[in-house]
Amino acid sequence: MDTVMIRSREYTYSQTIGRGSAGGNGFSEPVDIAIDGNVVYGLSRASEGDPTARVTVFNRSEEFIGQFSSYGYEDGQFVWGSSIAVDKNGFVYLADEWLHRISVFNGRADFANADNSAKDVGQENFIKHWGRQGINPGELNGPAGMAFDKEDNLYITEEFNHRVSKFTKDGEFLFCWGKQGTGDGEFNHPWGITIDSNDDVYVADWKNDRVQKFTSEGEYIATFGSSGDKAGELHMPSDVAVDKEGDVYITDWWNNKVEIYDSSGIHLTTFYGDAVKLSKWAYEALAVNPDIKALHDKANKELERYFLQPAAVEVDSDGRIWVVDCMRWRIQIYQKTVLK
Repeated sequence: MDTVMIRSREYTYSQTIGRGSAGGNGFSEPVDIAIDGNVVYGLSRASEGDPTARVTVFNRSEEFIGQFSSYGYEDGQFVWGSSIAVDKNGFVYLADEWLHRISVFNGRADFANADNSAKDVGQENFIKHWGRQGINPGELNGPAGMAFDKEDNLYITEEFNHRVSKFTKDGEFLFCWGKQGTGDGEFNHPWGITIDSNDDVYVADWKNDRVQKFTSEGEYIATFGSSGDKAGELHMPSDVAVDKEGDVYITDWWNNKVEIYDSSGIHLTTFYGDAVKLSKWAYEALAVNPDIKALHDKANKELERYFLQPAAVEVDSDGRIWVVDCMRWRIQIYQKTVLK
């Protein structure tokens, strides 16, 4: 990617993390990440019954730390994992849209084996789950996205109830807003959600091809994006993130791109994917598997660089933009610099 400079902002491609993997340090259809300091949690949804469904734990230097959870219906397992979030105490929350529940894990568990190698702890770090399926306030129907506010209250988008619900981190219901529709404050299968430094809430309104912004009490403020496939337009946006300057990042899932707007909704630029180099994990895998390396050498490298159904986006405190590239089984990272 050539450096993009626009309105006192500079964007550059930084690196790629991850690879497809049947086990160990890799992803399988990742749908979300959560960042806790130097530690990152990646949720691999995988296919139904796939043993590669799990949460991968790694650091920003792409060092594999361990993994936990798995596909299933038991405590500490998930069927259709949809999102992941971390509270102030390092507890990891995982939303399951099939089981209509939120599972809680100790994200700071010991992931090291006796020889200090990374460990799959399975369900050992599971703490509890909460949530009950239903359409009434306080019940969940297809929990999709999650975001914590400054007080560690948890906002959850409900895909099938077409609303946003607010809970304490222990699952006590506080309030909800929204209904199915196309008007301001209405939703059609909402998905990703984020909260900015002012505690304003942004919701990826998936089938309405837009992102809506609200106060922390659910009062409508603004809309970002409109339907279409051109730069600045959206079709089935899956997630949203906001940086400390108020710029808004949206994964345009169907159109295979990421759109960036300023805080007033003016379109700034578009990312289409720039993975020109393999990740550290991918190089390690190819080095020990000549058959896969031979297939990779024959692949179309130009197509490999682009996003394929990007599912989620996060912005860290250093201005790095993490894009979960779902069907390429990886994360692409960009760097934003504010020019003086």
